[in-house]
Amino acid sequence: MTSPIIVFAGPSLPAASRPAGPFDWRAPARAGDLLALLDRPPAALCLIDGYFDWCPAPWHKELLLLMARGTRLFGASSMGALRAAELEPFGMVGIGAIFRAYRDGRLHGDDEVALIHATAEMDWEALSVPMVELRATLVAACRARLIAPGQARRVRAIARRIHFSERDWAAIREACRAKAAIDPIVLRRLEAMHVPLKRLDALACLEAALGPPAPERMKLAPPATCFIADLASELGLPAPAPDGFAPAPPRSHRSDTSHARSAQGDAA
Repeated sequence: MTSPIIVFAGPSLPAASRPAGPFDWRAPARAGDLLALLDRPPAALCLIDGYFDWCPAPWHKELLLLMARGTRLFGASSMGALRAAELEPFGMVGIGAIFRAYRDGRLHGDDEVALIHATAEMDWEALSVPMVELRATLVAACRARLIAPGQARRVRAIARRIHFSERDWAAIREACRAKAAIDPIVLRRLEAMHVPLKRLDALACLEAALGPPAPERMKLAPPATCFIADLASELGLPAPAPDGFAPAPPRSHRSDTSHARSAQGDAA
């Protein structure tokens, strides 16, 4: 029997959009969630969504340690695209347009993929519009000749000045109205064209994870530093000790902030 593929996902791929398959669905990842898998590393894992801001995001070292234990690690859409762009040289597999944009330097800010969303009980409903999806929607509108490139740039600039937590279509409409940037009827049509780029990339990530393994690129396990030992200690886990490296002694001065807020959160 094939072992399930662990998938950390939330607003990028809510339950209503999830395909059937050998997937073990988890909530958006936070610091320590991947570290907790080291004792029984999965064959494959998809990192799509992850928390940030109100709690520590998944650490790069966690991902490196997991890959060193043999896990095929895929990233896309949101937090996964960010981490894959940073860790591709070490063996993480990035999938999708958002990952490629970060990897190639066409996107830079983490807030491009950030959004506010509802809880799992409300199927992770997105409550704001990530900038990366507005960009994709404007490109689609230009290709459909709904708006001209100059108009698209004005709308993009106006929306970019709205904080990610407040950037929904109503806020975009109001900001564009105040600047007389675009006809309100055209903007409504633009909203109806919303391109769910994060969901599309997430689905592509799952498909890639189901495919045959690529040649292994992770050759050397990273050192088990005192910082990763601290994180393991906070979670009640043994300090990781990759082959060839002695675990660093844990330190006790860090405070635990990983469970500071549990209501509606931010994901990237």
